[in-house]
Amino acid sequence: MKKFMLILAIVSSQSGCAISSKIDAVNTAADQKKFEGIDKNTRFSISLPASHSGPYASIDQLNFNIEEGEYKGKNASALMGKSRKTETWEVLMIMIDENGKWITLPKSAQIFPPL
Repeated sequence: MKKFMLILAIVSSQSGCAISSKIDAVNTAADQKKFEGIDKNTRFSISLPASHSGPYASIDQLNFNIEEGEYKGKNASALMGKSRKTETWEVLMIMIDENGKWITLPKSAQIFPPL
């Protein structure tokens, strides 16, 4: 049992910096009021293992170049989540490099049926 606890402690300490920088990023976003309903007065907690699994089994980024359309010639990145419920990838956000600054494209008001 001591050996298991030691390994757990090593793994936890190695991922601690990554978790700490993510917490700092959320705190900074809250302090800067980047999201409605979350500000510098908002408090949150984190536990290991997590107290809930969230809506996505995995989060990833897909980088690509736009060859036709309004943003022709621009670099783009899609933030994607793999749904725990459907096990399919969903596009959560698309960002376009606009003169060295990444802008997030607003979601369309149109609702299209799934393919």
